[in-house]
Amino acid sequence: MEERLIIFIFVIFSLAGMASNNVLAETKETLQVDELFEMNLEDLMNVDISVASKKAEPQYEAPGVVVVVPKEEIEIYGDRNLHQLLQRQPSIYTRGSYMYPNNLASFRGDMPTHLDLHNLILFNGRPIRESGFGGLNFPVYMAFPLSGLNSVEMIRGPGSVLYGTNAFTGVINLKTRIPVHNELTISGMGGSYGYYESNVTAGGRLGKLGYITSVQSEAQQGYSYRMTDGLGVFRSENDDNRSFSGMMHLEYGRFTFDTFAVDLDTFHLGALPWWSLPYHQFGIRKIFANAGYRLPLHERASLEFNLTYNLHENQFANVTRTVGLNSSDLLSEVTLFADPIDNLNITIGYLQEYRNNYEPDNGYYQSIPTYHHRPQSVYAQADYKINKSVKVIAGTQWNETSQGYEDIVSRYGFIFSPFKNWGLKLLRGEAFRAPFALETDLYDIPILVGNTKLTPETITTYDTQIFYNGRKISAALTYFKNKIEDLVIRDASVSPASFMNGGVQRFEGLEFEAKHILSSHWHILGSAMYQNNKQSSDLNYSTVPDYMFKMGTGYKWDYGNASIFYSYYAKPPRFDTEVVVNPEPEALGLLSLNIEIDPANWMEIPKGRANIIFRVENLLDKDIYVPEFNRGGNPNSLPDGPGATFYTGFMIKY
Repeated sequence: MEERLIIFIFVIFSLAGMASNNVLAETKETLQVDELFEMNLEDLMNVDISVASKKAEPQYEAPGVVVVVPKEEIEIYGDRNLHQLLQRQPSIYTRGSYMYPNNLASFRGDMPTHLDLHNLILFNGRPIRESGFGGLNFPVYMAFPLSGLNSVEMIRGPGSVLYGTNAFTGVINLKTRIPVHNELTISGMGGSYGYYESNVTAGGRLGKLGYITSVQSEAQQGYSYRMTDGLGVFRSENDDNRSFSGMMHLEYGRFTFDTFAVDLDTFHLGALPWWSLPYHQFGIRKIFANAGYRLPLHERASLEFNLTYNLHENQFANVTRTVGLNSSDLLSEVTLFADPIDNLNITIGYLQEYRNNYEPDNGYYQSIPTYHHRPQSVYAQADYKINKSVKVIAGTQWNETSQGYEDIVSRYGFIFSPFKNWGLKLLRGEAFRAPFALETDLYDIPILVGNTKLTPETITTYDTQIFYNGRKISAALTYFKNKIEDLVIRDASVSPASFMNGGVQRFEGLEFEAKHILSSHWHILGSAMYQNNKQSSDLNYSTVPDYMFKMGTGYKWDYGNASIFYSYYAKPPRFDTEVVVNPEPEALGLLSLNIEIDPANWMEIPKGRANIIFRVENLLDKDIYVPEFNRGGNPNSLPDGPGATFYTGFMIKY
């Protein structure tokens, strides 16, 4: 079955190639129409991005290894959430753990813990971050409404020079759109395991006010999460979850306002992989808001002011009681953008954070005592185009952590484009991940306590990329090499256990990615990555597969669109210390199919006003198990998703 479906994919690719040739044989009138449409598609191959430098610049001139997912691609592949969108991207491995479901998006093999500490999520360039755990990203991955986005930009590599902590091996920027004309979209979907989703998105302009807002409700009873736990007990429960979320982006003159809020409850095994824990639900309420203002100083200079607020409340069960951890964080930042002479751009900024927590409601145990932390940083970056073919970049950031530790990180780059469409990037970047309150302030006697003497984790990354960016084809081959130092790890040599800085871990690998627009209606894309890693004896090796490849194709016609996407992950490494009580994780191939049909052809409704949606995930009906690595392989594996699932829904546009 699997082999036939994979062959079917290659047949589709071949037919796509023939289709692109057939387009050339169409009438002159049809060609002219197609060319107009193809220009829009080609524009997607040359989009300006802002994630790398906090300012708009061509993707292939940005000082980073960047991939952009436009809204057209999100729609044609039918991603239900951000976690699925990331799963399709080059060199990213997504999964969850017994405690944090769907919480991990590993870039380039880096996955030291089940907290998502090495990725920074941005909403229109502003950080969605919390100071308690520092890496609870699954509310965003699972519940951020994608319908309001214009694109998702990703850096594979460091971004701390401009963004600070957590921008370590990955940066994800969620960029909203404002429709040219007022629009209202209502959608709904139902599917396997009692799944349902409803969404209302509205946007447009009212005089000087531009806006986009989206409200989403989602829930499912869930597949049967069955396994033998770390104490040898076999049991199963439904992997149920529910969420209610919303986002909004406003623009009025020089003023912008962004907000995202989510209330989510989801099944998890607990703080330990034990069925005996009294409570198996993880509840999170999260609010993000940012107010920004841009002040022109001169025709070549402007100041940008931002005030960012992140509220995070959650509760879960540890061994004997329910824990509540709440944080309330405010970040103020001012940034100067200037181009004092032609071809020179300068960015200088200062930020001050105010990190606080407060007592939980309902008498839950507050395992992190009340804290008031004040980290700060100063940063600067400059880029200069020596001529049309050569661009150089340099940047640095001084930062002071919550514990008063001071450090400097830097970035250097050289981008060379001597031939039409061809270019070379040589990049060196540093980043840091400062300890969070969980690691420094925790007081959960007799289980675990914090260590205020921890120093930040650091990384140095070298990227060499050769790229081609033509009218219909883009491709890139990248060699990366990372050196990670001072990883924060558990210290079991003391009682109670605490945290300490560990040794050194090294990653290196190759990445290939490509996209081909075959015609005005059809495209194919794909990627592959190989990585290997070595570490000092006190660190666990990464359980991310050494090799993965991904490929997909999407076709759009007058009355609908269809796509198919295949991801393959090699067999993940295993620990020698595994306690084998569950199925061993094997190589995994995941196939998804998405079809949307416009019923205007046979119903008396305007074209483009409605879609009927059919979607299948894990079409090969694979059993999905992943290594348990946070506790050294006890138990050896965890379920990480259902078999084949089916969905159907609708979308109506006004």
